[in-house]
Amino acid sequence: MKSVKLIDFSSRHEQYIQNPDGSFSHMDEAYFESVKTAPGTWRILSSGDFSYLVEGENEALAIDTGYGAGNIREYMQSLTEKPVKSVVNTHDHFDHTANNGYFEQAFMSQETGRLATIPSPSFAGITFPQDYKRIIIGEGYIFHLGERDLEVFAFPDHAAGSIVLLDRRERLLFSGDELTEGEKHLNGGLTSFAENLRKLAAHRGEFDTLCAGQGHFDAAVIDRLLACAEYILDGHEGEIPRPHKFRLPEITAPDGSRAYHRQMPHPEDMHFDGEGADMSYLRRVEYAGTSITYDIRLREK
Repeated sequence: MKSVKLIDFSSRHEQYIQNPDGSFSHMDEAYFESVKTAPGTWRILSSGDFSYLVEGENEALAIDTGYGAGNIREYMQSLTEKPVKSVVNTHDHFDHTANNGYFEQAFMSQETGRLATIPSPSFAGITFPQDYKRIIIGEGYIFHLGERDLEVFAFPDHAAGSIVLLDRRERLLFSGDELTEGEKHLNGGLTSFAENLRKLAAHRGEFDTLCAGQGHFDAAVIDRLLACAEYILDGHEGEIPRPHKFRLPEITAPDGSRAYHRQMPHPEDMHFDGEGADMSYLRRVEYAGTSITYDIRLREK
């Protein structure tokens, strides 16, 4: 296994993180938990969104690396007898790419390659290696793990370089932060979003479950989103959404300070629109059991 220096989180020792069970850990303490969700498939929590480990007959592949303390590659290797050498990133965001440096190589899209492993403000003072080997991949690339293949589909929206990975053997789609249950806020154009949904819809007979950064969801999410997108493109523009802000819960640590939650963004890393922000270009449409918020200026893009 590649010998790498453990990323030093000691400068953030005083910061507490609340774990899913309500207990607290210091930010520099390694924390890993995993659930085997399908044969040769593990969902792993470090900090941030979930990562995944996918095992074939010859090797195992990591999908995303979280941004928690500790060597996530060593932890993944403890789950399988197959070698864990590589990671593939669904997109560039720091909670998916922070710990890439523990792996021998990281596969990612061209756009992700330019932005991966750039620390968020709450990690100031911690050095995350960025000189790891990056291998650029795109639509149609196939990971051959031995009796198990993962096919790459480009799906840019949440991030410009997002990809999703289709696992036909276990009928899974690893979707990063692009496809989850709940309201979809588009960062890109509605037309391109619908085109990407149609691309995946052509393979709907090959997967049943979305393995996303936020957890597992029924793949019918795609059906609902596509129906809603088509409804908008048919001429139902929607209404201007009401202004609102996503507010993180206030969590009090044992020492009285404000704690982070292991699975939520850190307050310093959140970006809010200012009070009175112009929302006149936004439209929200609720249809087919889901909703999409989009920018009418980007409708045809």
